[in-house]
Amino acid sequence: MKWTKTKGDLILAGASEVLQKLSGYVVLLILARHFDQTRMGELFFALTLASLVAAGTELGTGRYLMREAAQHPEAALRRLGEVLVLRLPLALAGLLLLAGGAMVLRPGLVSVIAPVALAVLVQDVYYSFGALLLGLRQVSLRLVTGLMGPVILIPSVAAAAALDATLPVALLGWVAGSLAALATCVVVVWRRYGPIPLRWDPLVARATARASLPFFALNTLGLAHFKADTVLLFLLTTPAAVATYEAGYKLLEVSRIAVRPAAVVFLPVWAAIAAREDWRGFGLAFRRLLRMAGIAGVAAAVALLALAGLLVPLLWGDRYADAVGVTQVLALAVPAVFLSIVATLAAGALRLEGAAAKVLAGCLLINVGLNLVAIPRWGVLGAAGCTVVTEGLATLGLLRLVGRKVRVGAADLVREGEQGAGTAAG
Repeated sequence: MKWTKTKGDLILAGASEVLQKLSGYVVLLILARHFDQTRMGELFFALTLASLVAAGTELGTGRYLMREAAQHPEAALRRLGEVLVLRLPLALAGLLLLAGGAMVLRPGLVSVIAPVALAVLVQDVYYSFGALLLGLRQVSLRLVTGLMGPVILIPSVAAAAALDATLPVALLGWVAGSLAALATCVVVVWRRYGPIPLRWDPLVARATARASLPFFALNTLGLAHFKADTVLLFLLTTPAAVATYEAGYKLLEVSRIAVRPAAVVFLPVWAAIAAREDWRGFGLAFRRLLRMAGIAGVAAAVALLALAGLLVPLLWGDRYADAVGVTQVLALAVPAVFLSIVATLAAGALRLEGAAAKVLAGCLLINVGLNLVAIPRWGVLGAAGCTVVTEGLATLGLLRLVGRKVRVGAADLVREGEQGAGTAAG
């Protein structure tokens, strides 16, 4: 592994993660100071629904494409075309499903859900192009193209708030930012690597979907594990409670910036190491990143516990005072969250995404069951506590899964070496 290149990519990936994620949080902070908690609760609920549908239409193709581009760079552009042919109709169907479902079930939310769904789904298609660049280790290009969204998003939403526009009008800036990022990335990929081959072939589409589905299960279950609390709070309590919970959860989400760039950089690197069956190298790299993630997770948890009382009112305003307790409870889950990100990354590189999905499915069922008991009794604090418990269980399961695979792979290599030596001696 070329650590100089890897460290440089980590810096670029970290910068990209910070700029893109923080731009979204800045927009939410602007909107939170302009609209009441009920309206913000509707927005958070719309974002949750759109994220879940986007994960469904993505089918896990992002990580599949990243891994394929890393292991077979000569076929990367063809793989992108195969993914896009599969994804674009599904994204359109997802948009129609969300907008149509809102018109039937919650007509009052259509004006919020429709633009949010369009922005999230367009951004998710952009991530397919980004996955190609990351798999080819062109992290700088991924950073540059991703900047186009925030450049348009933040000024547009700030101007809408200053002009006292309605929430649907303000959300049009989100749509414009997502479209700008996608268009820029399409142009960059086209000019650098050539035309994207878009051709519908049912056999190829089925093969792509089949190869991506384990990643789909892993991504969707991971997202559902975090968002089950939001959905159940909306159904069992009030939109204002959702806003309170999400205000605390967003600080947990921000903390993940400390480790998420590793997923961007190390998945293609580890996929290449695993393909060579270099179990010693894989184990060393895995333990190194795991140690770094654990230290960073503990530090982030301590910081959130100590500063929640200051950060929540400062960022969200005095109306979100109840979110301080939520933030402090969720802070207890931060070390497990950081370790889980690393373990999930390793599982994907080792082609264990199907087994990892089973671990997360079990934890999701436990999470929902606990929430159905905890939310009616303890509200948002109960939901936060359920996340702490089930995230810890998920992390233990994923670490056990990856550790066993590395140990078995190393032992198999030792046995093969001994058998080879015995044959040569005979």
